[in-house]
Amino acid sequence: MCADMPRTFRLYEELEKAEHAQLSDQSVSYGLNEGDDKSFKNWNGTIIGPPNTNFDNRIYMLSIVCGDNYPAQAP
Repeated sequence: MCADMPRTFRLYEELEKAEHAQLSDQSVSYGLNEGDDKSFKNWNGTIIGPPNTNFDNRIYMLSIVCGDNYPAQAP
């Protein structure tokens, strides 16, 4: 992704990756809280703990907020 890409286009690209399962790690998923959120601000995520670790069989749910300064400022 281009560093100077406008915020909305970059977040839309991230959403496309999530929706089309272009993630290499299937234990991680994410998407918008509400499908019609045109601001791309509020996201949710899920991480499944890796097998054979202390985190095996655990599911972690995240709330992610991508502010107006994303990607210059992390969510």
